[in-house]
Amino acid sequence: MDSDHLLRLWKNSLERTKSPRTVITYIRSFESFVKHIQSQDFIQIDPKSIYSYVDASLLNTSSILTHLSAIKHFYKFAFRRGYIDKERYSHIETVIDEVREEIGRNVADRYPKALSKEETKRILSAVHGTKYEKVYMLLLHSGVRLSEYLALRKSNFYQDKSGLLWIRLSADITKGRKERLVPVLGSTKEETYEATHKLLEWIESYDENFKVKRGSLQVYTNRLSHRLGIPFSVHSFRHTYITNLVNSGFPAEVVKEFAGHSHIRTTIDIYYKFSQERARQLVESFLK
Repeated sequence: MDSDHLLRLWKNSLERTKSPRTVITYIRSFESFVKHIQSQDFIQIDPKSIYSYVDASLLNTSSILTHLSAIKHFYKFAFRRGYIDKERYSHIETVIDEVREEIGRNVADRYPKALSKEETKRILSAVHGTKYEKVYMLLLHSGVRLSEYLALRKSNFYQDKSGLLWIRLSADITKGRKERLVPVLGSTKEETYEATHKLLEWIESYDENFKVKRGSLQVYTNRLSHRLGIPFSVHSFRHTYITNLVNSGFPAEVVKEFAGHSHIRTTIDIYYKFSQERARQLVESFLK
């Protein structure tokens, strides 16, 4: 079945199930995406093209989120009717969810919320001795995206002469299709040493210790969030890592590279404007 025929089927489905206004909005949004990727076969897309579409967009946050909803709706339609396989749809869904979490902040709480030390301690204590402890530790101390974590292997890790553990993310698994190096870091030296020691031991049997299906990880995390009364998601670990970098005094251009942001404006707008802890430290340092 060609792409144009599937697109017509999707439009017919929209007209039966959505309001006229939503139909027009979704069709225009998806057609804008198709125009961006410049591919006749938009069924078998590279999910990472969604990242580039959002990065290139001049739309406001609300409009981008609407476009993402339309894109997700189309590919869910294609998946449910057997036109794309589960693995590809899962990857598309992961990318869209990640982008939503990065840009889809509430109006009342515009910036992403990093976990406090107490919240982090409670979460890790709740999963102690399980595979989820290892996954959470990895995400918390590396800040990698969920889609990047899912592609990691033992070969992506290496320890330098100073003892610092690094993750080498190849271009084929990063959001921006650009290789980057990510250090395993905590909020303190002691936390960094402890995390490095544990992760070095665990990555020796990487698949056994770290391989969790995307859906299982998200469902488990959502349930744990409700049980503990702590509002967090898998993506919260990434926010916490980046916030720790900012609070530790890393310059914006370095944080941008470690975080894998396409533009330094993203790093500054999201993380430097709301870092009250870093502001307090700077003021105290000035007064000394």
